[in-house]
Amino acid sequence: MTQTLLQMPGALGLYAKALATLGRKPGKNIRIPPLAVRIAAVQADAQRLAAYRAICGFEDDGLLPITFPQVQASALHLWLMLQPEFPMPLMGIVHLRNRFECLRPMPADRTFDVDASIVEGRRTHQGYEFDLLTEYRDVQGEIVYRALMTPLYRMRVEGLPKPPKPAAAPATLADYLSFDAPADIGRRYAPIAGDFNPIHLHALSAKAFGFPRAIAHGMWAVARAAAAIERVRHRPARDLAVQFRQPLLLPGKVALRYRAAAQQTDFALLSRTADKVHFTGALK
Repeated sequence: MTQTLLQMPGALGLYAKALATLGRKPGKNIRIPPLAVRIAAVQADAQRLAAYRAICGFEDDGLLPITFPQVQASALHLWLMLQPEFPMPLMGIVHLRNRFECLRPMPADRTFDVDASIVEGRRTHQGYEFDLLTEYRDVQGEIVYRALMTPLYRMRVEGLPKPPKPAAAPATLADYLSFDAPADIGRRYAPIAGDFNPIHLHALSAKAFGFPRAIAHGMWAVARAAAAIERVRHRPARDLAVQFRQPLLLPGKVALRYRAAAQQTDFALLSRTADKVHFTGALK
C-alpha cells in the first residue's frame, strides 16, 4: 500500500533515526515487503537548486538537472528504509548503481507528484541488494522522470557464483577532463542534497565505519561528471547510467575519461594518483 505524505520529511531528523537502526539484525533470510510513499505537488526550492547547480557544475537552463529529482526525493528513500518493515540497518548500506531517465524536459518552476517505492530485492555474492524506484508525474499524471537506484547490504552469502571482475576503463575513452574533490566537499554538499551520512562528513566519523578518510558523495561525483560532459555535448542529459566501483577518498584528484558520440557518451572516473576506477557509465 502506498502511503501519502503532506510534505517532504526533514533530512537531519531522518539521519538521526537512521543511526538508531544499527541494532537491526536481518538474519540470513532477508525479505523486504512492498513499500511505497507518495507526495504531491513538489516544486524545487529555487535557492537549493541554485546551490546544487553551483556545487555540481550544471548550467542554469531553466530545467532540472538530470540528477536533481533523485536528490530531491532522497528523503523519501530514507523514509521508506526507516519503516519497521524494512529489516536492515541503514548505516553501512552501500551504493551500487543508478539509472536516471528524463522522459520529458522538467521546467524548474513546475510542480510534480513524486512516488518512491522499493520494488525488488535479491541475494548476490556480496549480500542483499534491492531497487528503489522514483517517478515524477506532471499535472496530467504522465511520468516525466524515472530513476532506479540499487543499494547493497553486505552480508556473507554462500553458494552464489562471483561475477567476472570488472574490466579496466576502456582505452577508447581517449578524451580527458580533470577536477578535484576537496576535503570539505562532503560537508558543503550535505545540506544541499540532504545527505548527512557520517562517512562523507569527517575523517573521524568515516573511520567509525571502516574508511581511512571521508569519502565523496557518489551522487555529487556523478553529477559533477555529468555536468562536465553536458558542457562538452552542448545539451542536457536525458538518460544517465552509472555503476560504482571504488569510493573516492577525500581530498581526491580525479580524471574523467570519456568518448563522445552522436547518441551516447561513455565515461569513467579514475583517480589521478592511484590505479582506481571510481565509477563507469553512459550518458545520452
